[in-house]
Amino acid sequence: MINTHIIETCKKGDKRSYALIYKSAAPYVYSIVRRYIEDTEYRKDVMQETFAKVFLNIKSFDDQKGPFKGWIRKVAVNECLLHLRSKSNGVLFVEYAAEKIEEIKDDSKLPTDLSRQEIESILDKMPNGYRLVFMLAVLDDYSHKEISKTLNITTETSRSQLVRSKRWLRNFLNSQHKRDMYGLL
Repeated sequence: MINTHIIETCKKGDKRSYALIYKSAAPYVYSIVRRYIEDTEYRKDVMQETFAKVFLNIKSFDDQKGPFKGWIRKVAVNECLLHLRSKSNGVLFVEYAAEKIEEIKDDSKLPTDLSRQEIESILDKMPNGYRLVFMLAVLDDYSHKEISKTLNITTETSRSQLVRSKRWLRNFLNSQHKRDMYGLL
């Protein structure tokens, strides 16, 4: 993604390095922001805030602790969650305990050749609490401990919501597959 020389010159304030980092990392950061933020205008704001934080805090980046890609991903995800909190009066998470979800026993009939666009479209339909935990755990590789701190929930709630999100996803894919089989879509 971005080599250490560019990061080091950016830490020293080199404006060309800022531009190189932005040009190189913007598509990756946008793909993260797009998953979390629905509104296009808000995506632009979150992108701007993400890169502002990246450049303000670039001196704190330590490649001994992990790659730059992981560091910038954390900054982007945190900015997305800050934005979501501000738009939802601080409540990011809602329990879906009353939902009745039929358990799918046979995953072999589920489609496995989904495009990235199809996956993103499905995630947009997932209930918000499930979606946030699923994206943090599966797509952004957060631990349940990190998710619990980030969303201000217990680790047990994080685990149960991940299980429920996977169940929701299996059920959704199964229902879509059945509709496709019977020519309804």
